[in-house]
Amino acid sequence: MTAALLLLPALLSAPDVLDRVAAVVDEVPILLSEVKRRAAPEIDRMAANTTEPAEFTRRRDEMWRAALQVLIDEQLLQEQLKDANAEISDEQLDAAIEDVKRENNIPDTATFEKALAHEGLTLATYRSSLRKELEKRKLLNTKVHSQAKVSDDDVRAEYERNYVQQGGEDEVHARHVLLQLKRDATPAENAAMKARAMEIAQRARAGADFAKMARDLSDGPSAASGGDLGYFKRGVMVPEFENIAFALPVGGISDPVRTQFGWHVIEVVERRKSPATSFDAVKEQIRLKLQKEQVERLTEDYLTGLRKDAAIDIKIENLKPTSTSSAKP
Repeated sequence: MTAALLLLPALLSAPDVLDRVAAVVDEVPILLSEVKRRAAPEIDRMAANTTEPAEFTRRRDEMWRAALQVLIDEQLLQEQLKDANAEISDEQLDAAIEDVKRENNIPDTATFEKALAHEGLTLATYRSSLRKELEKRKLLNTKVHSQAKVSDDDVRAEYERNYVQQGGEDEVHARHVLLQLKRDATPAENAAMKARAMEIAQRARAGADFAKMARDLSDGPSAASGGDLGYFKRGVMVPEFENIAFALPVGGISDPVRTQFGWHVIEVVERRKSPATSFDAVKEQIRLKLQKEQVERLTEDYLTGLRKDAAIDIKIENLKPTSTSSAKP
């Protein structure tokens, strides 16, 4: 199931037998059980990789604080819905659910309800939570998203800063001699081939024509062109080959390098930055990135204003914000 079905809190843990009020937001209580349910998936993942009790407690409390902040913000946004005409009708909610079903290749309501049950949800609970999520999006679109403005000059400046000034990716122009080795080669055959490769490396360092040796001795497909591999970026060659090629200086000759293909001797001919990607190729990608960053800043500013004007009382000491709390549910 894709993220489309995960628009709402995970309802994974049973309510506390004796629940507590974690916070009060403009006289509306937020229960500790809600905080725990919201943070449960992250805490479960963290617990699987944390064995030290003190570290587990510290990180758990961070996740609880982050979950509480999300719940507080959701309550503040809920209060704004009344004045912003951001309510979602039953027809709009039905259409959104049909979109979710289509995106997840779910053919009918019965199959959808089974999928929700697998997540610990009922259709009624899902509808309620999805309605809140859609109303929140509609509100933020009215209050925040419409303010995000990215000009052509902004896009051009970002391109100059991140594509032109920084240039493209590092590229290496290399040659190599490949001495192929059978997959079932014995240790003695492997050692003999390595020794032969070392001899080639020593001859190259002594001034022998590398391209000629590649044409005469290499078993690779590039032998006819003097072992010339042209320019390549990281991620093109196998790691054992790539790590040595990018570490060698221009004119450097490697010691024998073992890969799945056999033993290589590598010569680095040149280095360069690949040409910068054209502006037309990336301008829309840059525009979307800048819009997303603006929306995130404006949303945080909007929420900060709501928090400032609200009466928020956090009742549990270890859920109060700290300067180091940064985990997100």
